[in-house]
Amino acid sequence: MIEPDESQVGQAPAEDEAPAVVAATGVTLHGKRGVVYGPVTFTVPRGRLVVLQGPQGAGRSSLLLTLAGRMKPDRDGVLSVLGYELPRERNGVQRAAAIAGFEGIDELDDSVTVLASMRERLAWLSPWYRRTPQVTSASYRALAGAVFGDRPLPPLSTVIWDLDEVDEMLLRIVIALLQEPDLLVIDDLDQVHDQARRQLVWERLEALTTGGLTVIASVASENEVDVMSWERTPQVVQLTTGPQAVKHSLHHALHTSAV
Repeated sequence: MIEPDESQVGQAPAEDEAPAVVAATGVTLHGKRGVVYGPVTFTVPRGRLVVLQGPQGAGRSSLLLTLAGRMKPDRDGVLSVLGYELPRERNGVQRAAAIAGFEGIDELDDSVTVLASMRERLAWLSPWYRRTPQVTSASYRALAGAVFGDRPLPPLSTVIWDLDEVDEMLLRIVIALLQEPDLLVIDDLDQVHDQARRQLVWERLEALTTGGLTVIASVASENEVDVMSWERTPQVVQLTTGPQAVKHSLHHALHTSAV
């Protein structure tokens, strides 16, 4: 039976008392075509919601995967996540950081049910010598309820194809939390296309941080933080490098000068 993570119950410590979950100084990543992202320098304390903003092609997905220990940055920067030095101690980060919303990584199979999706992830997380934990209605409500809040939970028998954008994104977050992480990184919240419905996702992410979970989520929308409502204004990290970001900046500059 899945039990909710008791470490996420209660209030997060004050920001000035919270240790840094992410400490990045001059972190960059280069690929065959040049700069993927960086250099970026920022610090994230425990229990914060961070909005990673940048245009398409600015390296948002790659930076998130780097923070989760799934990609190696260049050697010239300094990066620690959850007390681990990256990339040297990336195995420790991989155990403590979960991911959601990534194309080709955590996408759900449209043809299976919510129950099957959760069982598959639990089987992946369980050591080979242990039986995969059961997913009961009670354990599902205990875990998913923290993510969905007042929104009705999709029944375990629901086929993924029948979920709307909000429910599918929230379910991917539920499945990521089966890992019981200290850090959750979520890619491309623009997958929820409607602004009002994306507000629901942001509200649930904000609620998750009140228990001490650190959440970093990316979005392309340039004015996302301004148009959304917040209980507490999130920290913003902007990516302004990468080939598409440079193109975006030039277009913006030309448009401004023309006006």
